[in-house]
Amino acid sequence: MFYNRVDELQTLEEEYRQESASFTVIYGRRRVGKTALIQEFIKNKPAIFFYATEANILIQLENLKYQILKLLGKPYLQEISLVSIEQLFALIEEYDFEKKLIFVIDEYQNLAKLDKSISSRLQAIWDTALKSKKIHLILCGSVVSMMHSEVLDYSAPLYGRRTSSIHLKQLQFRYIKEFIPNLSLEDQMKVFASFGTIAKYLEMYNEEKSFDENIKDNILNKNSFLYSEGYFLLKQELNDVTNYFSILETISKGETKIGNIASKLQVPATHLTRYLAKLIDLDILVKETPITETNPLKSKNGRYKFKDNFLAFWFFYVYKNYNFLEINQTEAVLQEIEQNFNDRFVSFAFEDYVQEDMRHNPQKYFDFIPTKIGRWWNNKEEIDIVAFDDKNIAFIECKWQNSVECRKIEADLIKKAQPLIGDKVPSYKVITKQAYLKVQ
Repeated sequence: MFYNRVDELQTLEEEYRQESASFTVIYGRRRVGKTALIQEFIKNKPAIFFYATEANILIQLENLKYQILKLLGKPYLQEISLVSIEQLFALIEEYDFEKKLIFVIDEYQNLAKLDKSISSRLQAIWDTALKSKKIHLILCGSVVSMMHSEVLDYSAPLYGRRTSSIHLKQLQFRYIKEFIPNLSLEDQMKVFASFGTIAKYLEMYNEEKSFDENIKDNILNKNSFLYSEGYFLLKQELNDVTNYFSILETISKGETKIGNIASKLQVPATHLTRYLAKLIDLDILVKETPITETNPLKSKNGRYKFKDNFLAFWFFYVYKNYNFLEINQTEAVLQEIEQNFNDRFVSFAFEDYVQEDMRHNPQKYFDFIPTKIGRWWNNKEEIDIVAFDDKNIAFIECKWQNSVECRKIEADLIKKAQPLIGDKVPSYKVITKQAYLKVQ
């Protein structure tokens, strides 16, 4: 299934319409929908699609030759043997280029693993031959660290050659219903807090089964695809996974400040800095600071949270409980989910949803257009969402509970908000589970 990605498709189409050569880099974690985006883009266009694997590179080039010959319509070239990437592009130069040609290398990091010189050689090919042709070269990869070292970073061999880059990220909450159209509103929030919004994960959800059955079959079952997904996702990016896994498990349990994480792991906080920075670079974590901070980069009030709800869920319920799940004791884990899933995961996912919806539909919540929306906290108190512009400021609490004392919550909110108002016009709002279910 293919949904959303309107901006990304527009970028690709604009690149394709250029008379000159185009070079696009597409990267993002696996299963996020990169290949689906490319397949949608190349429909009805002359294209060569090279899906790189870790197999022998000569075999891969030979297999690709037949796709190229079919496009060229020159069967007399079939006796040519492709033994290098230089010969591959020499064969592609037989194309007449009256209509722009798209050449895609998907999972580019696999070629870079097989041949350490591939990016430098591709740089030479681009500089001497391709950049003068009507060609749209697309390099796509799911190992973010390698795409940086080979293509994106200043020191990368292909740095400076790309004409566009697309960092493809997970979908937003509102697209869950496109994948699972008959899901109840309450279960949509549960799916958001567990499966997340990676397209491939949502495709696995079986509407004919309950939410609990889907969790059991697709995530807790040791033979299921998602059971080992967290491990494989990190293993392909990181060499020394032990420290990273310890940090991520600790964060999944609610320790979000660097000092608290360090205390739990019994290491100095300075020891964690490079690990946390790497996890942020890989789009696994995000560092949040109070939305009112004037200089977030220097703030000492940072909190680390998962960027993807699935990984937070996986570390807390799967990785932590391998001892049970490996011997098929899924009921014990299901009981734990029943006990604390709403408080630990759904309530925070609800806050994320509200923030997303506020950015997408600000008029639904405010009589002004906020320039900033985010969480706020200090050493003693916190507010779920603060939104403001130059003249107005709104304070919002989100409650994913069946019974809520709105008046008491609003009174507490007004009290907490007083030091933040300044010369702005304040407003206050409590957004509840029941309100969400009613309004949607």
